[in-house]
Amino acid sequence: MNRIIKILTLLLCVTMMPMALSAKARFRKAAKTAGVPHVVLTPQQTQEFDSLYFEALSLQLQDKKREAIRLVSEALAIDSLSAPARYLRSKLMIAQLEQVVAADRGKLLTKCLQDIEVAVMVDSTNYWYNEMLGRFYKGVGRYEKAIPCMERLVRLYPLKSDALYPLADLYMRVDSADLCLNVLNRIEELDGVNPNLTLQKFYLLSEQKRTDEAFNEYKKLIERFPYDMSYRLQLGDLQMKAGLIEQAKHTYDEAARIDPDNAYLWVAQSNYCSITGNQHAADSLVHNALINVNLDIDTKINILIEYLKTTLTKVQKEKDLAADTTAINLPGVDSLFQTVSAMHPTAAEVYDLHADYLSAIGQDSAARVQMRFAVDLKPSEEKYWGKILSYAAQCDDFDAVMKLAAEARQRHPQLLEVYLTTAYAYQRRNMLDSALVAYSDALSSSVQAREVAVLSRIYGLMGDVCHEKGDKEQCYQYYDMALKYNANNIMVLNNYAYFLCLDGGDLMKAEGMAAKVVQKFPDEPTYLDTYAWIYYLQGNYTLAKFYQQRAMDKSGDHPSKELVEHYEAIMKALNESTTEQSDKK
Repeated sequence: MNRIIKILTLLLCVTMMPMALSAKARFRKAAKTAGVPHVVLTPQQTQEFDSLYFEALSLQLQDKKREAIRLVSEALAIDSLSAPARYLRSKLMIAQLEQVVAADRGKLLTKCLQDIEVAVMVDSTNYWYNEMLGRFYKGVGRYEKAIPCMERLVRLYPLKSDALYPLADLYMRVDSADLCLNVLNRIEELDGVNPNLTLQKFYLLSEQKRTDEAFNEYKKLIERFPYDMSYRLQLGDLQMKAGLIEQAKHTYDEAARIDPDNAYLWVAQSNYCSITGNQHAADSLVHNALINVNLDIDTKINILIEYLKTTLTKVQKEKDLAADTTAINLPGVDSLFQTVSAMHPTAAEVYDLHADYLSAIGQDSAARVQMRFAVDLKPSEEKYWGKILSYAAQCDDFDAVMKLAAEARQRHPQLLEVYLTTAYAYQRRNMLDSALVAYSDALSSSVQAREVAVLSRIYGLMGDVCHEKGDKEQCYQYYDMALKYNANNIMVLNNYAYFLCLDGGDLMKAEGMAAKVVQKFPDEPTYLDTYAWIYYLQGNYTLAKFYQQRAMDKSGDHPSKELVEHYEAIMKALNESTTEQSDKK
């Protein structure tokens, strides 16, 4: 078998050789014309280079990236201006990024960028080199450099639309709406009218207050696909959103003329009825769709989802207007779910969606009941176990958490939520050593815990537990591990900085971490409070006051006791009164 694999690999390399050699010849010519230093190889060097390069290609096909990087690097030591080799190494290194810790990722990205920049410098007409360089610049947020790469491709390959899509996206990212619209129109000329283009053009035109032009784009789409009801319904929904109620009604009526039995049309008409004040008619339309025996369960689920989008928006508005923040439930929604579950009693997704709705309106206890039905119907579904564990934790029912976790662990021993919710329950019960064991179990048992972001999260949580235990040294070791895997873990940065304040630690280090947090979240009161308190401890009371006042302003009418105490301490240090701020609050 190994011999067969080697033969196939050799044959594949041989078939690729003419293309690679022609690329090699092209870059030699390009290097001369572009004024790039020209490397002249001896026949022996050429043979050594080719051997290393093609062996690296073979290893890439076998998914042996590290060995391939080593060989192509040896090839580049012979000829540093080989564009194909530079391109290959950059691809291989990008594929390795996820397996590299955060501290080394920046260095690897820099090497990748250098390689692909050299490849483009040597052969500026190569489509794939320019495409990769543009994508790379875009990925690191250097849009001003990515745009010329894509513009160059568009000039070089005017009949290809591939480069136009990322170019349009880049123009949107730098707020060049007119340039983006021009590119989208060019794509439409090459590829024809399609829904994604229409939607992008619609939103761009809408943002520019060119409402009539925006809706004309959708009308063009309907003309192209006259019997696809989804586009007519999308147009009606967008008209509703824009406040063009009567135009939306006309669009829905026209859709009803063509396809009166379309269940999604009933939902759209239901939204119209709800907005115009006829909630009874709205509920009846959805109810009729849900009891339709000709509709499958997936369609009914989608209908419920669309209906719930409007319903939850309405609930949120009522909560915002209410005197308190008590969750508001709508009995009609529960009735619809009961209707569907009665017709499809074994459809676990119905109970799952019902649980999502109940959780969204703050009814986690009821959500847990629905998730129990879903779990019992489909115990193989990992996400159901994760949800029911979460709902039990939200209800602070730690006995239930432990029981559910044990049950879930039997079926899904690698499920991360099993260990995290178990650790949370132990922590809330002040069983801190047991919590640490549960987090350690997560690291050793869950496949998901091998992901860099998850590792950072778990080590951060372990640091929190150790600080709660009073083990400061171990706490900071865990925090350092968390930041090793994710240098931008906001929760760890904030907690690390604040605990350094409490523990009389390195305030300069704390200030640096807190600054990163506030830069990312400038309006979060807790983070502003940490930053202000660091300045207070450093004796910089003026800056402390500036950030603490901002924390108070952003906390609304009910700042926490800790925020108020910190503010009073800062004002006292400045010999200023807090009366004015208190009156404001």
